[in-house]
Amino acid sequence: MKNFKNSVITLAMLVLSCTAFGQQIKKKNVELDDLVSLLGAAGYELFSYDISEMLDERYDVAIVKKEFSAGKEIGSSILVMVPNKYLLTDFPESDRQKIMDDGRIIDSKTQALFHAEKIIFGLYPSGNDSTKFMQVNIPDFVRSKTPFKLRGLATKDSDKMVFFYNTRPFKIKAFREDEFIPLILFGSAWYDERFNTFRFCGEREIDPDMSSEILKDIPHHYIIGVKFVKKQQQ
Repeated sequence: MKNFKNSVITLAMLVLSCTAFGQQIKKKNVELDDLVSLLGAAGYELFSYDISEMLDERYDVAIVKKEFSAGKEIGSSILVMVPNKYLLTDFPESDRQKIMDDGRIIDSKTQALFHAEKIIFGLYPSGNDSTKFMQVNIPDFVRSKTPFKLRGLATKDSDKMVFFYNTRPFKIKAFREDEFIPLILFGSAWYDERFNTFRFCGEREIDPDMSSEILKDIPHHYIIGVKFVKKQQQ
């Protein structure tokens, strides 16, 4: 009986030993989410929006930046404005035959040469704490860079300025022509004196009617959005 127990114990130890050696760390290929996380930690953010459903009509696509302080709008500017498609008839008549011969028409029905199908926004560091850049890219149409001036905050114990900005996407609701559609909130954290810390917390998506609670606390922010202006028939 004693030998039997010893055999059982020895067998159990061998099983545990084999199990331990069977648990290994395996190398895994880096995935896109890993890269996005790394870029985010370094201050890079990307937002992409599909606007291909608007191609049934002709619009001027305006990318608009609005600036707010203490909840009030203090400035607005158009960062870029481009048509959502270029047609053969947009080019001089003398050039049209060559364009057709070169096979540059991508839509035989509308005679379109280029379609604006998406907007890509990229936020990235400028090299100093008080400025951040945004790149707006509409492939085949425009790529532009705009600086965003940031406001510093100080704690009750120090005069050193802290620049702490974050982003939130807006909920996207019904599309309307000729109306500003907010897409991205880029705003400052606020100082919580009670706990002596900076906060940027609240809704993960912002309501387009600006009713979100987080907007009541943010001292300074930008809203980046788009406006589709209907082109008049020529």
